Amino acid sequence: MMNDLNQLLQEANDNVPRLSFEEANNLIATANTLIIDVRETSEIKATGLIKNAVNIPKSIIDANFDYSLIKDHLNNNEDVTILVYCAVGVRSALVGHKLIKHGYKKVLNLGGFSEWASFNGPIEPIN
Repeated sequence: MMNDLNQLLQEANDNVPRLSFEEANNLIATANTLIIDVRETSEIKATGLIKNAVNIPKSIIDANFDYSLIKDHLNNNEDVTILVYCAVGVRSALVGHKLIKHGYKKVLNLGGFSEWASFNGPIEPIN
């Protein structure tokens, strides 16, 4: 079981490039991006989320998620880069990999919220 998970994670990390804080910040400043926070609601209530991020918990994505819902956030713009993050970067790699398998092309792993916060990246509270 653990081996399968490690293999899945390795495959996800191989397919979803991980950005440094600098790279992510530059991309957000210069390109059309959709930032998806895949942490659970309880985690977000405690910390807030990255500015302009949309919260779609991994548990929801894992449960018969309608991937076309993501298109609603893209405003039919194929040129949007999807940035996925979680607490430390593991769940975001797995979700990013799923998005790629569902036909989304530009998907990158923003990594973990904790790293973002440690670099003083912009954060907003959850309403």
